[in-house]
Amino acid sequence: MSRGGEMVYIPDDSDFSSFRDQCESLEGWHCRYNKAGVTVWSQGQEESCTVQKIKVSRRFPAPARGVPGDCPVLEMLSPACLGGVSALNSGAGKLSWGKCPSPLKNRDFVTLRSWLPLGNDYMIINYSVKHPKYPPRKDFVRAVSLQTGYLIKANGDGACILYYLTQVDPRGSLPKWVVNRVSQFVAPKVRR
Repeated sequence: MSRGGEMVYIPDDSDFSSFRDQCESLEGWHCRYNKAGVTVWSQGQEESCTVQKIKVSRRFPAPARGVPGDCPVLEMLSPACLGGVSALNSGAGKLSWGKCPSPLKNRDFVTLRSWLPLGNDYMIINYSVKHPKYPPRKDFVRAVSLQTGYLIKANGDGACILYYLTQVDPRGSLPKWVVNRVSQFVAPKVRR
């Protein structure tokens, strides 16, 4: 497996720390949407030749009958539901966008996902890799996740905040400025 021609590495504490800092920091981020507990920020220019980073935060209230400290999002994103898990808290997997609207071609990703529980908080980060088990297919464009992940910050009363941070290049014939513009409108509508 490789990362842009390099050897694959398992993210270490500094990678997780950097990811957490990006999620929690507002420096360099531009708020694009803020409504009903969902906030979307972007970093980078819409007209840029590179894809922007997009950050979404969503507040989840405590469940009505939940156990204090149990964040409902942690159950959704636990390693058991990721597939391809290993003893090293990481695993490679494939994700497909199999129903892109015409005239767009469907996209797929092959990523190395790593996760780290930190007391009441939890992080999952991933990036694209090449893997012999998942060669490119003719009916899909192989998209690239430069950086994607979740930070779930739980508090003592069962409520939590979910941060989703991503920088994805869908590749193909889509101009980067279109990707950057559309992502700001799509991000707030993403639901589990």
